[in-house]
Amino acid sequence: MILDVTIIAAYLLIINIVGICSSKARDMKDYFLGGNRLPWPAVCLSIVATETSTLTLISIPGLAYTSGIGFLQIAAGYIAGRVLVAVFLIPQYYEGRLHTVYEYLQLKFGPMPRVAVSLLFHITRLFADAIRLFATAIPLAMLMGCDYRLAVLMLGLATIMYTLSGGIRSVVIIDSIQFFLYILCAAIALLIIPSLMDSSFTDIFFSIPPERLKVLSGFSSDWLKGYNPLSGFICGTMLSVASHGTDHLMVQRVLSCADEYRAKKAMIWSGIIVFFQIALFLLTGLFIMQLFGARAFDKPDEIMPAFIIENVPHGLRGLMLAGMFAAAMSSLSSTVNSLSASSAMDILRLDKKIESPAKQLRLSKYISVFWMAVIMLTAMLLRGNKSPLVELGLGISSLVYGGVLAVFVEARFFKNMSDKAAVFGMLAGSAGTIILARAFDIFWTWYIPIGFLIAAMVSFFLDKIIKKIFP
Repeated sequence: MILDVTIIAAYLLIINIVGICSSKARDMKDYFLGGNRLPWPAVCLSIVATETSTLTLISIPGLAYTSGIGFLQIAAGYIAGRVLVAVFLIPQYYEGRLHTVYEYLQLKFGPMPRVAVSLLFHITRLFADAIRLFATAIPLAMLMGCDYRLAVLMLGLATIMYTLSGGIRSVVIIDSIQFFLYILCAAIALLIIPSLMDSSFTDIFFSIPPERLKVLSGFSSDWLKGYNPLSGFICGTMLSVASHGTDHLMVQRVLSCADEYRAKKAMIWSGIIVFFQIALFLLTGLFIMQLFGARAFDKPDEIMPAFIIENVPHGLRGLMLAGMFAAAMSSLSSTVNSLSASSAMDILRLDKKIESPAKQLRLSKYISVFWMAVIMLTAMLLRGNKSPLVELGLGISSLVYGGVLAVFVEARFFKNMSDKAAVFGMLAGSAGTIILARAFDIFWTWYIPIGFLIAAMVSFFLDKIIKKIFP
């Protein structure tokens, strides 16, 4: 145990040293956009690392363990969604040379949609990333025998130091390093399981029940309550467009590239990498299932930590847990920086109200500390959930993504849409999705198309009424 803790502590120290030395932000633009000089390969890996988080590393193997690899249908949609973002949205963002993605709504509609969508982003990102942080605290608490709240505190403090120092540049550089570390974590699992079972890799693979290797599931009477080609690929595509085209957490990275061409490459390649990454994590879960003999667990998210703590030798165990922390810290640092950017520029408008670049930068860092504290406090309140945390985290964001996506589609393709109609449509889409999800127990992948349709219909209906009253 001492060796494992030493490895984790060394990793946290090295990461902070690299992050602090990698960049000293000079002003608010440097802090939030890296001066628009970040290399696209690093941005691409940062996108992947940011969306991965510990939820993916813990929950995706758990999903494969309990139900197979149907989630891969979602991952296929991720690629298609990012191509659509690259073709239809990124050129618009670079034409306006935006500081935040919500600034685009102000250019098209006015200030009200910008502020409204930004506030929704703040709320959903807070809860989604509190869940991610909580998920990471589980294995750390199990390893150290401490309360999960102490683990949350340790992770938050370790992440905020390099995040404050260099802003988005430090975040992107550290994300790129952390990507390779958590990929190594999954690879180690696949390499040691054959030796633990005294078998070969191919023998274990072909011993997996065929139904667990089925990617495309057919339609059945409960097709609204599970993964299938419609709920997987189509809804995954919409999820990817919403998350990577309208959520500042992801768009902030492509806005940090030098030009539109590099931003498009970073976006599209991130989808391809994520697809193979998820396939790797799903395969890891199936191998763990063979090792454990399909042993039952109270929560799917306990499976991967249990495998690491029970079966991985000391030293390698510390390295794998460091990979989990890498996934968590990459998402957490990115969230804190993007939340701070939206708070500073969309809500508080520091760039307009304060002339001193030094004061703008100082206040931006204070905002970062505030958001880190709020995320940590929220994570400390989470406990007792039985669902896979990856589905819970994605579900929270998806409740509002449909309505937000509708606003951006209206801004992109409809020039004369009323700003009030767009905002009320978005709110109606989000509220309608929450009501329908609770009333009919709808699978989380359907939240975005439902919210999008409700928001679009309400927006166009209100737009016609407004134009008749105020021609």
